[in-house]
Amino acid sequence: MAYDWVHREKGSALEHLPLLFVVKFRNTSQLTSIGEAIKSQLLSDVHDLTPEGLESFIRKNQGICHIILDGLDEYAGISSSQRSSESNIMKVICLEEFPECRVLVTTRPHLENFFDQDDLPRVYTKMWIEGFSRESSCEYINKFFASTSIPDRGRDLEVYLDEQPLIDELVKTPLFCLMICHVWSEGLLDSGTTTQTGLLDKVNVFLMHYANERSKSSVKITQEKLKEVIHQLGEVALTGLLDDAKQLVFTPHDFRKVPATLDVACELGIVSKTTGNITRLPQSNETTSTTIEFYHKLAQEHSAGKFLADQTNRFLLHLKISKLDRVLRKIKANICDYENLIRFAAGTDNILCIRIMKALLKNSFLDESERYRILLDCSSETKGTQGNVSSLVQRCVNAESIVLKSPTVYTVVGMQNLPKQLKRQVMTIKFEGSTLTTDVTSGLWCCLESFSMLRALTISDSSLSFHPSTHEIPSVEKLSAERVTSQSYEGLLSSLPGLIHIDITIDDAEKDIPQITACLRRTGGQQLTHIDLTAPPSLPSEKQSVSRETVRELGLLIREQTKDLQRLCLFGVKCLDEEDLVELVESSTLKALDSLHLQSLDGRCFEYDRESGFQVSKYLKLIIYEYKYLGKKFNICA
Repeated sequence: MAYDWVHREKGSALEHLPLLFVVKFRNTSQLTSIGEAIKSQLLSDVHDLTPEGLESFIRKNQGICHIILDGLDEYAGISSSQRSSESNIMKVICLEEFPECRVLVTTRPHLENFFDQDDLPRVYTKMWIEGFSRESSCEYINKFFASTSIPDRGRDLEVYLDEQPLIDELVKTPLFCLMICHVWSEGLLDSGTTTQTGLLDKVNVFLMHYANERSKSSVKITQEKLKEVIHQLGEVALTGLLDDAKQLVFTPHDFRKVPATLDVACELGIVSKTTGNITRLPQSNETTSTTIEFYHKLAQEHSAGKFLADQTNRFLLHLKISKLDRVLRKIKANICDYENLIRFAAGTDNILCIRIMKALLKNSFLDESERYRILLDCSSETKGTQGNVSSLVQRCVNAESIVLKSPTVYTVVGMQNLPKQLKRQVMTIKFEGSTLTTDVTSGLWCCLESFSMLRALTISDSSLSFHPSTHEIPSVEKLSAERVTSQSYEGLLSSLPGLIHIDITIDDAEKDIPQITACLRRTGGQQLTHIDLTAPPSLPSEKQSVSRETVRELGLLIREQTKDLQRLCLFGVKCLDEEDLVELVESSTLKALDSLHLQSLDGRCFEYDRESGFQVSKYLKLIIYEYKYLGKKFNICA
């Protein structure tokens, strides 16, 4: 994005922005102010510019200043315990500072809910960056292998990726797409590698071979030496991850105990050194500074997980409390920040996976929905699903229901690996607080197709993206949805052909109801017996109201495509015209209804049930009309 802005790339959304500041969180501390971050990262060679002067300029020119804050999940000051009054970066994010600036924040998915607090949902728009599409990654792979002596290997790699969702997930990142192409071309990757732990192990082996080929030394790096380097790197990596500052950028001082390991790691390319000039360093004669970074955060987490597994296995017999136990205690309150770490530790050894699962079962800081997901994510990295791993997963899942918050591709694989007998027991699945990409939704639906006793699906605070060829879940009979994005309904309803009951709490009646109606018409209305659509009282009045056209389309659906309808309830949904209610009542009462509930714009309600007949909250001419037209019994209540 910064490149597009600097070069005024045609068609870029940034083409006409006067000023753009791009700040990397990983290069800040909890004490760094926004002015200091911009100065140190972007303008260190401008000697007469101060952080305070920068902030003053931005404050006076907010209309032309745009700020990108990259990697919120890598920011040391994100946790409330680490927030400092000396830094104003959090105030920028929360619009307490520079409220008229346009601010873009990037983060990994686990911090998505940070933007659901206070007024942030009103001012921030969430966008999901999916990386390489499948088409783009295939194009990249084909170009890579077209220039080699084995062009057909590209097609073989695509077939492999189709069968390995965890590896395919990494291909979306261009760096890992390139790495996977290299590892595949060297014959180091095959169908036996099914986890990301295994893949990164193979990447390290490839880097070893490549380093040995380039080296002029007669002493080569061996497998044993590589293992030692990874473990020693992992100790530094783990210390950085567990530090309050979530350290991702290191100095030579951090490797003071293993300087030779640092040299080998740089030779391998697992880490890199960058030396830059220092323009001003008080009380020091230093003129340069060296920073060290892993090539990707996943590489740091992988090394840390390998070290953690090694230390736990090595001293497990001698210590009552292992290294793993101590780490799990330390991260207990914010374990969601360390999911990759514990996945890689679990992926190194099944016994460790079991110990991690036991700790998750006892973790009182986790919601049940988060516990389920992390357990399934960890199980996706294991080398098999037999025995104790499967039994522990089974202990964590209620015999009849599973609740998941923000499921991932790892969750999908974990669910696929569940024992068949457990799948046959689950009758209800609930997704909450989720933004599901097309790939994750497709994977989940494909998996849920095998849950033969699944009858109810509940979705809240979520957005789902569907591929046109997404699998159907024919066993689901009831759908409950609340605070689900309007565009989700088409794919959702189309994928549930066995629905007989929908209970949807809508966010915008005039937006959601036409979507729901149109989809039900395309799918033939399923065999619906119950339709409950609720506009909560908290919605603004304009979002509770529906147009005449919307009511007529709903009436047409009911009249023509819901022959088994027993209940229709539009609770809190206000029709603009009483005649619209007449049309709905006419359509509905031609059915063998047990109950009917409608409401007009002025709040007057119309109800009917088989036992008590019609009831209205105020005297309405439309009810008199309906009485004469339908010959039904009703009561009028003042």
